[in-house]
Amino acid sequence: MADDRPENSTLSELREAAQQLEKFRQIVETAELAVVTINENHEVVYMNRAAEKMFGYSREEIMGGDLSPLIPAEHRDRHRHYVERYVRTGHAKLMGHAAQVEAQRRDGARFPMQISFSEAEVAGGRLFTAIMRDLSQEHDLAEQVRRSGRLAILGEMVATVTHEIRSPLALIGGFARQVAKEPGLNEKAQHKLEIIIQEVGRLESILNELGDLSRPQKYNWQEIDLGQVVAHVGELMDPQLKGQKCKLTVIRHPNLPLIMADRDRLSQVLINLLNNAMQAGEGQPQVEVEVGPNGAGGVLLEVRDQGGGILPQIKDKLFTPFFTTKEGGTGLGLPVARRIVEEHGGKIEMEDNDRGGATVRITLPGPPAVQQKLPL
Repeated sequence: MADDRPENSTLSELREAAQQLEKFRQIVETAELAVVTINENHEVVYMNRAAEKMFGYSREEIMGGDLSPLIPAEHRDRHRHYVERYVRTGHAKLMGHAAQVEAQRRDGARFPMQISFSEAEVAGGRLFTAIMRDLSQEHDLAEQVRRSGRLAILGEMVATVTHEIRSPLALIGGFARQVAKEPGLNEKAQHKLEIIIQEVGRLESILNELGDLSRPQKYNWQEIDLGQVVAHVGELMDPQLKGQKCKLTVIRHPNLPLIMADRDRLSQVLINLLNNAMQAGEGQPQVEVEVGPNGAGGVLLEVRDQGGGILPQIKDKLFTPFFTTKEGGTGLGLPVARRIVEEHGGKIEMEDNDRGGATVRITLPGPPAVQQKLPL
């Protein structure tokens, strides 16, 4: 009778090896880091779930095809040449090291990521694996920390300046109003007093905006319908809209989810944005406000104008305090709006639209996300 123990031993070893491979596959498949493997021909042979989520592509769309869709267009040829050179020479600067690069999602959005590369020989061929980590949140957090530091310094300055200025400013305004009521003033003197009163009001408005930007805010948190806030602001600003012959169009999508927010603070944001949109247009400006679900349990609010759009040289300065392109503007409206939106756990962006104007896009999360980010 033949001894089948060697055969049984081999089957046992194969079964154990298969179990180990499945274990490692599950580890990679469920990892939070994105993993993508390509062969020598720049073709994707593996992609885990985290990579699908990171880039917005399904594996069925990417695996078996070229890696190019996951690389920004301007870097694709360089990446392919890098792989070809490594296959030919075996020399690589990044292999085994981590680097920070810019990547591109399916929707065209760019984001920073950390990437490290490794190589393996399988069945006589070479496979190259990239392990990637999205750095967007870390970069956003670092920017918030830097901005908070700047606001803290600004807050100390504002507290001092406001204290020193507000009282004499109120006296100047009060005396000017009293003198303006005196009988017998000639037209020239009356006009000068009106200018003083207007400028005092403008300076008081600047001090209030500085306070909104720099000091800690108190929020009255409640579940609200943002569509109702938009309608309310439209009613409040109706006389101003008619005075400037501005046509306001409001698009409200159905099934709008409730969000946790401060109604008055979001109204303040919307009023600032509508004023900017009206001033951007010429003649009879047209402004469009659209509010709808954002697909992640929150809401998306867009304010679109038909002005001249955003000049490339000022795009990075739009949310910088005191930067303005408007005569008589304070440059505080957009920074204040950003602070309020971010303290609601949201995000505000500004970009050109296809009508030649600018679009301000605000994304606000639903109640659970906000409750974890309530400001102190």
